[in-house]
Amino acid sequence: MANRPTPAIFFHPDAVETEGKELVGRRSAGESFLRGWLRHAPGEKISAVTQSGDGAHAFQKRARELGETRPLEVHTLKGEDFTGAGTVFFPAPGYLSAAWTRQRFGAERCSLVGITHTVSTRRVIEGLHNLLSEPVEPWDAIICTSRAVQSVVRRQLDLEVEYFQQRFGASRVPLPRLPLIPLGINADDFARTDAFRAEMRGAHGADDDAFVVLTVGRLTMVEKANMVPLFQVLEELAGRIGRPVHLWMVGWSSRESEKELHVRGAADIAPSVKTSIIDGRAPDVRRKIWSGADVFTLPVDNIQETFGLVPVEAMAAGLPVIMPDWNGFRDTVVHGETGYLIQTRFPAGGFGRRVAERFADGTDDYLRYLSMIQQHTAIDLAAYLGAFQDLANDPDIGHRMGEAGARHVRERLDWKSVVPQYLDLAEDLADRREGARATTPRLRSGPLNPLEVDPFDLYADYPTDTLKPTDTVRLDTALTPERLTALDAVNGRALYKRKVLADEQVLQVQAALPAGEAVSVEELAGKLGLIFPIVAAALLFLAKHGAVRLPPSDPRP
Repeated sequence: MANRPTPAIFFHPDAVETEGKELVGRRSAGESFLRGWLRHAPGEKISAVTQSGDGAHAFQKRARELGETRPLEVHTLKGEDFTGAGTVFFPAPGYLSAAWTRQRFGAERCSLVGITHTVSTRRVIEGLHNLLSEPVEPWDAIICTSRAVQSVVRRQLDLEVEYFQQRFGASRVPLPRLPLIPLGINADDFARTDAFRAEMRGAHGADDDAFVVLTVGRLTMVEKANMVPLFQVLEELAGRIGRPVHLWMVGWSSRESEKELHVRGAADIAPSVKTSIIDGRAPDVRRKIWSGADVFTLPVDNIQETFGLVPVEAMAAGLPVIMPDWNGFRDTVVHGETGYLIQTRFPAGGFGRRVAERFADGTDDYLRYLSMIQQHTAIDLAAYLGAFQDLANDPDIGHRMGEAGARHVRERLDWKSVVPQYLDLAEDLADRREGARATTPRLRSGPLNPLEVDPFDLYADYPTDTLKPTDTVRLDTALTPERLTALDAVNGRALYKRKVLADEQVLQVQAALPAGEAVSVEELAGKLGLIFPIVAAALLFLAKHGAVRLPPSDPRP
């Protein structure tokens, strides 16, 4: 990195945890990443890109709140050259408008890198579709946080390539790279203490001999985890181990109906288990609750999950974890060493074609789509129960797994280990840019790209004609500066605070018009030493307000 700048991060206020926002996984991950980046990114300054000036102010405020003291360099996507950092990391799979804007400065000057979180929503699916029509280059990337989600993105992009080839006969479709880099955490945030253990157990009525099972996450049966398999297994466990079994569901719900499912499910299916629903939004609870538990689990069975931070946090806290062998969990949990992975199964491809149709045409919304897939995803209940029994009957197993898990997270999943992987990726992409040529140059017909077209070119057939260099114009009733200000008060220029030409330029062109005689536009431009487009635009503005007469013309046929 000696001769290359430290990459920039894209910051959006909605992608981090701040007061008043619903606590969801992507914000938790975004806040953790920001803290990790500020702590471990090298360089004499921190570079960021935002969508607007408001975002820039929010980034500066948040970075200072988190203790960052280095200079902050922030560029926006509103026409500023943001390519100086070489690589920009975005908090979602797409790059917003950056791929288009980058063309103004040279696509080979920087790499754009997104990251996967949820990939099952319509917005993300359509975003990946649209991405391939944008000027994406082979030195761009989408970080995949697990092998499972990497397979989803690769399959989706392969289908998009097939579509573009079959529909348009495309001979090449440039694709972003799909590197595998995990999410990280700040492991020190989850250290367990005996004091916290005593406090949490006392607060929630768990004696020393109780076997406490912890879940953490939003209370939603379809977006996070269907708890029924866990209720069934814990009810069976309670009758076998001769110790009280407690279930602490630490979470929150934006829908009261979802919370009620958890309350009723626990009461009906696991009456022998003492179940507590604990509000997980309180920072004090989120800091201490891990210390009170004996094991962490979450029976995730939905496609919204792609990585899963909470078992990583649990391992950092020294807890053994029991997780489904499902998507990203198999990349973070070491089976038999840091916990257990429980087998999962669902139908082979072909069974869900009607499910896909209903989601695509809007018959089923996102939650119902998730529900239909989850209904046919099975967790091996016997293996699930067996894992709990092992830990309940032999605490030493849990202690060994907890220690191994904490060590595993500190060595591989702490930001101090993950941020260098980001930096290595930036280096690799910079090497790929060396001597490369953009796959999407300026269009031969003139515009930079089809989304950034000169409106006087695009709408050229709207007016009767354009003002030509040989056209002659004549001064009529000259505008004074005071009259121009008065007109701007009612013509919208003052209200919307936009002027293509400054008042001084308009009045300069007017002052150069000879009194009582006509002059050609090109002659006037030569007299002023200004280019023709500026003089023509000034004359049209003056004509609009009665200061200049244009040559007569007939309506277009």
